[in-house]
Order: sequence, then C-alpha cells, then structure tokens
Amino acid sequence: MKLKLLSNPKLFPLFPVRNLLIVSIICLFIVQKSTPSSAVSILRVEPSVLELQNQAFYNLRRGKFIEVFKNCEELLAINKKSILAYELLQVSYAAIGNFDRAQELIDSLKEASTNLSLTHLSKGIILLSQQKFDEAVEECQASISLDKDNPLALYYLGRIHSDKKEFEKADTYFRKAVKSEPALALAYTGLGINYLLQGNAQESFKNYKKALEIDQDEHMARMGLATILVGLKGYAKAIEQYKLVIKKVPTFIRAHQSLAALYLQLGRFKDAIEQSSEILKIDPNIAPAYLILARSYSYTDNFDDAIKNINRFIEIQESSFEGNYLLGSFQMASGDIKSAKVTIEKAESIDAGRGNMMIASALLNHIEGNHNTAEVYLKKAMEVTPKIHHPMINIFLTNLYLSQEKYKSASQSLKLSDNFINGFRSNNLDLGSDDVIEKSFAHTNLAIFFYLNKWHDKTIMMCDAALALHQDNPLALYVKSKTLIDKKDFSRAFVQLKKIVGIQPDFISPHYDLARLYLLMGETDNSIEEYKRLADLDPVNASVHLSIGNIYSRQGKIDEALIEYKQVVALAPDSPVGYNELAYHYAESGTNLDEGLEHALKAAELAPKDAAILDTLGWVYFKKDNFNKAVESLKSAVATRQNSPTIRFHLGMAHYKNRNLNSALNEFKNSLKISARFKEASKAKDMIEMIENQSNQTQK
Repeated sequence: MKLKLLSNPKLFPLFPVRNLLIVSIICLFIVQKSTPSSAVSILRVEPSVLELQNQAFYNLRRGKFIEVFKNCEELLAINKKSILAYELLQVSYAAIGNFDRAQELIDSLKEASTNLSLTHLSKGIILLSQQKFDEAVEECQASISLDKDNPLALYYLGRIHSDKKEFEKADTYFRKAVKSEPALALAYTGLGINYLLQGNAQESFKNYKKALEIDQDEHMARMGLATILVGLKGYAKAIEQYKLVIKKVPTFIRAHQSLAALYLQLGRFKDAIEQSSEILKIDPNIAPAYLILARSYSYTDNFDDAIKNINRFIEIQESSFEGNYLLGSFQMASGDIKSAKVTIEKAESIDAGRGNMMIASALLNHIEGNHNTAEVYLKKAMEVTPKIHHPMINIFLTNLYLSQEKYKSASQSLKLSDNFINGFRSNNLDLGSDDVIEKSFAHTNLAIFFYLNKWHDKTIMMCDAALALHQDNPLALYVKSKTLIDKKDFSRAFVQLKKIVGIQPDFISPHYDLARLYLLMGETDNSIEEYKRLADLDPVNASVHLSIGNIYSRQGKIDEALIEYKQVVALAPDSPVGYNELAYHYAESGTNLDEGLEHALKAAELAPKDAAILDTLGWVYFKKDNFNKAVESLKSAVATRQNSPTIRFHLGMAHYKNRNLNSALNEFKNSLKISARFKEASKAKDMIEMIENQSNQTQK
C-alpha cells in the first residue's frame, strides 16, 4: 500500500507548509520528552519489520520454508495481524504438504489479502495436490502475471506438467525457475523427479545431489534420493535419508508415510506401526497411515487391531475398493465368513472387475458349498488377471474340483498350477483318495489364500482344519510345511515334509524343500542325496545338477562339481549359467583355460550384460595373460555392478599386471571400501601395501 505524504499542499491549501513543519517538530519534541522509549521504539521497530519481510521473501524464493516459518513467527510477535506474514505462511504450509492449514489461512484472509500473487500460488499448490491440474495451472499463471519474477510459481508449473507426464514442458519450467533463482534447490529436485519418471535414474540422481549441494535441508531431494535407493535395494541408506528429513521437519507427513511403507515392505512391522502412529499424532485423518497399520497388524496375526484400523480407513475413504477388500480378507482370516461375504460384496459394488475380489468371492462360496458360483468367479478372475497369477487360480480350481470329486478337471488344473507357491511342482502328485471330504479342500484353499497374504499363523490354523478332515491331504501338508519354513521353524517343517514323501514318495516338491532344508541345517550329504533322488524323479531339470555342483564346489570337490556343471550345459544349452560355472572354475584352478575361454565367451554371448559373466570372462583373460582384454571385460562388469568387491579386486589385478599401478591401487581400495570381509580381502590389502611400497621406493 502506498503512503500519501502529509506535506502535499493540495490536501492542505489553507495551511502553509512552513507552519506544518513547525507544528510537527513541536509534536515530536513533546512525544520524545513525555515518552522517550516509545519514540525510540518507533524508530527502531519499522526497519526490523522491513528487514524480516525482506528476509522472509528471500527465503521463500529459495524454497527455504522452515526459515520462512521462523521469519513469520517473528513478524507475528511484533504484529499479530500481519497480513503479509499469513500470506507467506499459507504458501509455506501448502509447500510442505499441510494443505488443510494452508486452506484455512486462505479462507481467513479472503478480501484482506494484499499480495494476490502469493494467494494464487497457494491455491495452485493445493489444486496440484488434488490433481486438478488445469485449475492449478491457471492459479500458477495468475501468480506469475502479478509477479513475473516468481521462481516458485515456475517450479510448481513444472511439477504440474511432470505429474501430467508432459516431461518436456516440465523440464522447460524447471529450468526457467533455475534461471530466475539459481539458489532454488527445489527446481533441481523437480528436474530430478522429472528424470526419474522417465526412467533416467542417473540424471535424476545428479539433480538431487545438485539440490543438496545448494541446500542440505532440501528435504524433497532427500526424498528423491531415498526413492532411488529403494529401487536399488539400498534400504538402509534410504531409511537414513528419510530419517534425516524427519529430523529436520518432524511434521512432514510424506516422509513419515514413505518410511512407514518401507518398513512394511521390509517386514519391520513394529517400526511400521510406530511410524504410522507418529503420522496420526500429526494429523488423525491421514488415511494411508491406517492402511499401513492395518496391514502391519495383520502380518503380526493381530486381526482385531487390523480390522479396527481398516475400518477407520474406510470411515475416511468410504468408497475405497482396497479398504473394503482388505476388511473382507481380514474377516475371512478371523473366521467371520458371514461378515466377510457382505464386505466383499460391497467391494464388488465399488469395482466389479477386480480379480482379487473375484478370488475372495470364489473362496467364500467354496467354503459355503456354492461350487458353481465359486467356479464362475475363478474363471472370471482368470480372464482379468495377468498370467503370472494363473497358477494360483488353477490351484484354487484344483481344490474346488476335488471338493466335487471331479478328478479329471482337478488333474488338468493341477498341471497348470506350478509355482503357485515358489518352488511348487505338481509332477507325480497323486490327487486320488478313498476318503475325500469336501470341506478339507475348501479349507486348503483358504490356507493358500492366507499363505499368499503372509498370514502365517492363520495359514497353519487353516491347514490343521483341512488335515483334521483329511489327514493325508498332500496340498494342506505342503502349504503347512512351506509356512513353517517361512517362519524358520525348520524342525516342524522337516516333520511335515517327511510325512508328505512318506505318503507320496514320487511327489517332487517336498524333495526340493527337503534338499534345501538339509543344506540349511548343515547336513550337506543328506542334501546331495535328496537332490540325487530329484535327478531320478526329474531327469531333465538342469537346476538340480546346478545345485549339486554348487554343493560340491563349496566342499572343494571340484572334479565332482565340474561333472555336474557339464550336465547343466547338456540339459540347458541355451542357459549361460552352466557355461559360466565351468569357465570360472577353470579360471580359478588355472586349468583348461582354452576350454574355459570358449565357455566364458558362450556365456557372454547368451547374457552380454550380466556382470558376473563379464567378470568370469575378464578373469579367464587374466589367467591367460591377456591383460588388455581382461581390463576391457572387467571394466564392463564394474559399470554394470559397481558394488561388487570381487569384480573390483579382479579389475585391480588386471590393471596391476598391465602396469597401471594408480588404477590398480584405486580398485583395490574400492574393493575394501565396499567390504572388508570378501574372499580376496586379505589379498587386496597385500596388493595395496606392495604398490605403496613400490611407489615409495620409486620416489626415493
């Protein structure tokens, strides 16, 4: 607002300016004499307010919202009715994701706003969060029309176009924002997000790092880095990044939510529950927090709290298919079939085309004896779900047909159910029984459903229910054994598996699990015996010979291992695995290197970008004293897998033999930075010491 000068003669035509000046001086003298502190205060406060306002705008342009909050707090301490402070706050609240508070401030100011550019920007950010992209664009453009040098508005236009997958437009606006304000770290974060959405993690990473160089507190850049790290399975580092954000901005809900979701993904359910609870302390209406809580409680077999939290989620998002589907699933696990059916029907009314809903409906109808309806649902599910889920649907059909004694149909479905649980093979499984009880197979289907949802205790309970009706039910016994293995209850799993092979000695799947279980228990000879039985039962399966070869290799029985690897090549000539194992063993022993090179080249031909295979090829070249070729292959291997200490060590050795001592030294040091405990770690230390000694002697 512009101030009008009191000395304007047009406003005081009858009052000479000279007289006005005299009066003003007298008044000021009186004020100073009577209240000197007030006069000094007036002269001191005004510059402070202007300075705070300028500082707040400075921080806002650079996206330093925490600093803006501090500036506004000081402004409001001086003047509780500072409209500008509230306008700056509404942008900052919107920017950190507290949209309700931002909207409250917008509504409370209404016609009182003096800086409409900030108001339009705040509205644009809120509309972006609601995915109302066109309206958001209008608000941001309106903000720019009032303040052309507005880097935040340019940044949010980039965000809008990025969310719309209009990546070129987004890139243009982000770069305009950088040009307008080079210290706006957010703009580099936007570029990082834009690149990541296009699948360019490398450029994304660079821009996130640039953002953090400008501002270590740029939490969205840390969030982006964490996302990339999760994709690279660098979970510990991702957690560290999320925690740094939360430490700086404790109320940043998205960081808490991402961390809680990661904990859930990693099976750290207690941590997921704790983090979700922190979200609800900040805002009790954050629906995803209840969803994470519900899932976490279900995985800890606490279905009372799972149901409580999913109901709270549904209260917030009543029309959510996911919420109603999960509630129905939890009710199934709790044994409340009647309520589950009602809830799944509600989920169906929300979205009738979901395959998981169809499967749940089929299982509920199966348990109630409505076999025809169950079959219809499963066949519909087969039509709408990806092929990767078809084995699961076929095992459900298998049990459904067994309930009806339709053995031919059951057998046909069984053949299509391999790997419905990882490692399951239907070979030689006999479904015939003189004592078929319908409910046993319905319970088995529920047990499988619970297993696939990782509800282990409920799975065992339902398997026991199935076995109580049909004690030799092979699928129920198998699912129970797999569940016990997942729970690391190996002794009980071993009992179950032995029982299965006692009933059906030719059933392949339990032999695989027994072989692996013996290996886990350190009984390698028994493991080899199981694998040899499998080789007789499944003579064309190359993976059996690969497993035997790997055991022999670990035992130092190299000749026996090589025989098995040759069998792998014979049974799977189009797989690089057997060739690679043969080549690597020849390289390690320094024997048959010409044959080893042939195998390594064949493996590289079949898998030209596989780091392990490129490492083998480079190591064979090294053993053949072809160090240039070794360096070439090993560099390619490192480019593909940078964090392998063994590959780094091999490249160091190749550089050393090629007389490139500096590069060799770097690679040996890199290998030890990655891990101090890998197989060649002591050799790497010896090489570092030797090269440094050589370097010192040369300098002398």
